[in-house]
Amino acid sequence: MSILDFKEIPMAHKGGGEQDKFELFSRDFFQNIGYKINSAPGRGADGGKDLILTEIRKGIASNTEVRWLVSCKHKAHSGSSVSKTDEPEISDSLKAHNCTGFIGFYSTLPSSGLVAKVEGMSEIEHQFFDSSKIEQALLTNPKCLELAKRYFPESFKNWSDENPKPATIFSDHEPFRCHNCHAVLDYSSWAIVTSWGKYEETENGLVKKIRNQYVCCGGDCDRILAKRYYTDGCSDTWADLKDYFNPTLYLKAVIGFCNELNDEKILYSEEAFDQEKSILIKAYPYVCRSLTQSESANIMDLGMVPQFLGGLG
Repeated sequence: MSILDFKEIPMAHKGGGEQDKFELFSRDFFQNIGYKINSAPGRGADGGKDLILTEIRKGIASNTEVRWLVSCKHKAHSGSSVSKTDEPEISDSLKAHNCTGFIGFYSTLPSSGLVAKVEGMSEIEHQFFDSSKIEQALLTNPKCLELAKRYFPESFKNWSDENPKPATIFSDHEPFRCHNCHAVLDYSSWAIVTSWGKYEETENGLVKKIRNQYVCCGGDCDRILAKRYYTDGCSDTWADLKDYFNPTLYLKAVIGFCNELNDEKILYSEEAFDQEKSILIKAYPYVCRSLTQSESANIMDLGMVPQFLGGLG
């Protein structure tokens, strides 16, 4: 199912000052992914081109310059594919604009007839950017996220709500890493937070001593670590790492940690205590907003960042 709704971009043949928006979007898109814009969109007869791009291909001995002719077709509102009759004179347009490559930039799909037509032109290079390929580039290339937000505000908001990124709180964001394989873990990962402890008889009665805590990948890494820490009668409890990225469950984890520290029947080892603090610190950016510039400056002025990290890290 598509994430971005291309119907958020107005139809090309409508007035109101936004009829060029899809072509302007194509210009910004290609610029963000690394092409040089030689000829930008303009109203009126365009001679079969909407954009002229230059691609520099770096070689060992020298660089090669490729000129691409881009044809934009915005049919998302009708849902129709782009047919070969929509692109009638590709070869002539390439010659007229001194281009050696053709790019179809479409908010739907090229028809099979158009694909066959272009593939039959063996003398030219070609690329098709359909809605799926454009969407993938926008949401996986960090340089394109702001572009997606600008041209697809509703779709982007829905997507970002379901794919939260850590807020910029600390100058250096320390990611979660698997305790076994050291892979970076985030909201999209299958990962768990595991705690190992055992009940011991003390002069205060039966006390649960928590020895170790860590974050790891689910599956093989979890099993490998379980064999390592399943000693001396220890048992484990675990939670999904994603629970720490949920604001409500994060607060529950913080309060739970505070309650355990105040409970005479639960004792943290120094190592387990530091590990729990580290987990909460690393999860915090996922459940809060970024600081404003004035807030960041105020914290720096007060010297709070080093003290804060030194006390909790």
